[in-house]
Amino acid sequence: MKEFRSIEDVDRANLSEGLHEAVRGTLTTLMDAYAEIGERYNPEVDGHTVLIEEGDTEETIRTAIGGHTLLDAPLEGVVHDEKRQCFNTCILFNNQFGISIVVPDAPWLDPEIRARLVAES
Repeated sequence: MKEFRSIEDVDRANLSEGLHEAVRGTLTTLMDAYAEIGERYNPEVDGHTVLIEEGDTEETIRTAIGGHTLLDAPLEGVVHDEKRQCFNTCILFNNQFGISIVVPDAPWLDPEIRARLVAES
């Protein structure tokens, strides 16, 4: 699992082209939303982006996304990105802080998790 709090984090991560675009786009959208209201994005206060990777355990996911697994998390707005072959979603903890989550739609993805993401997209 990788966590991203800046565009520089994304650019240093050596991701495949599709995942780089997906993660960068997700983080940029968050940063732009704050800029539109005249605020400066602060990942410690506003949230960040997490990329789920092959081999991540329920415990590492639970730690990264605020005590939830992908099966029980209160996900908001799941979108399947066909071009980049991933799911984008988020968990909102309050009116300001949220964690954006990018989940590759890959063969290693647990079928139960994939079914949940598909059902909510």
